[in-house]
Amino acid sequence: MNRRKETRKKEIEDMAPAAISWYCFTQEEKNDLEHSWNLVEGKKNHIACDIYEMIFNQCPEARRLFPKLKFVGSKPDRKNNEFAFQAMRFMQVIEGAIKALDHLTSLDVILDNLGRRHGKLEVNGKFRSYYWSVFLECSIYCLRHAFSKRMNDKEVDHVIILWRYLLRDVMKKIKAGTTADIAHRMHQMSIDDSRKYSLPAIQHKESNASSAGVSRVR
Repeated sequence: MNRRKETRKKEIEDMAPAAISWYCFTQEEKNDLEHSWNLVEGKKNHIACDIYEMIFNQCPEARRLFPKLKFVGSKPDRKNNEFAFQAMRFMQVIEGAIKALDHLTSLDVILDNLGRRHGKLEVNGKFRSYYWSVFLECSIYCLRHAFSKRMNDKEVDHVIILWRYLLRDVMKKIKAGTTADIAHRMHQMSIDDSRKYSLPAIQHKESNASSAGVSRVR
């Protein structure tokens, strides 16, 4: 039993974001990423809102994650503080990755925590793992649109590939945190169940039942 627990614990640790390697960017690629970000950084609030609006259009069921958001028809109210707040939180993750290109592993703990928070939502039936693919594709689309206003097509094609590598790894690590959290919760549930139905526990219940029967007889 102990060996099984240790094996399961090791499996859960292997799911953690730190176990996933980051794409290794060259210095030139880092420079290109930073340059492209500098071109659109002043519009990051607008881009963040574009990303979230596209996410809700492409995946309406994701709205369940944000019960406080207001929608006008089928579109989110972009003037709503909650919408802007959630969009900017997501953009902070993207910006954080760009700022950490020289030490991407420093983001592992942050992305792990973010993933584990979503693990709770998935267990509660509010989050689905495929949402991360939607987030990735919507982010790439909106960033490409923003870059196209400041760069030629060849430059955009080049940097968007690099952005896909970066954001793909960000999403993979968040998803790994989610998976690890769910696995941990399931593992704890199995431990609790085994304790509930262990022989000492059954004997304890039977002993209590016997005592109660004797009391009634008396």
